[in-house]
Amino acid sequence: MKTTRLLLWMLFLSGALIYVIGFWRACPLLSGKGYFFGVLMTGMFVTYVYQRAENLDQSDERLTSVCQMVTLITVGLLLVGVWNAPLSPLEKGLYPMAFIVCLLGQALLLRLQNTGD
Repeated sequence: MKTTRLLLWMLFLSGALIYVIGFWRACPLLSGKGYFFGVLMTGMFVTYVYQRAENLDQSDERLTSVCQMVTLITVGLLLVGVWNAPLSPLEKGLYPMAFIVCLLGQALLLRLQNTGD
């Protein structure tokens, strides 16, 4: 299980670092950097809240609906921001994938952490 935990941490950190460093270098204005950082933090917060509620058996249909709605809004904001940012076509595909990898790594880490391993 130690190898699995290490791989999940690598997945999470590599996604976050590619996303943050990439947008830091790509966005010329501080407002653009803050926008994409805020999108990442919102996505990570929603993932954490949902996994925490699932692990405490406090998840109900209303919480699930709100988390899904906020996740869709966050992904929409990411896609609109990437579409309008001055990025190359490679970067326009790389940064959303890094976002997804980061959130996937976080969700899997939280799920593994709370199963007791």
